[in-house]
Amino acid sequence: MSSVQAPTRHKVVVIGSGFGGLFGTKALRRAPVEVTMLAKTTHHLFQPLLYRVATGILSEGEIAPPTREVLSGRDNARAAR
Repeated sequence: MSSVQAPTRHKVVVIGSGFGGLFGTKALRRAPVEVTMLAKTTHHLFQPLLYRVATGILSEGEIAPPTREVLSGRDNARAAR
């Protein structure tokens, strides 16, 4: 009796939820891999708009979406902390 294992997908770990991490994860969207993003924070901060938060034009939530929300449309990606 022979046992045939299903091929396992490679695992990719992306360090950080900055622009590099998000673009790298996006580039692997259709690749046959499992992507895990590790980051210190649970959000992606868009720093060029910090001055608008400081002046009260925008709220923090508008420039710092949760990483899980950003990755929600990706079947092969998840955020871990």
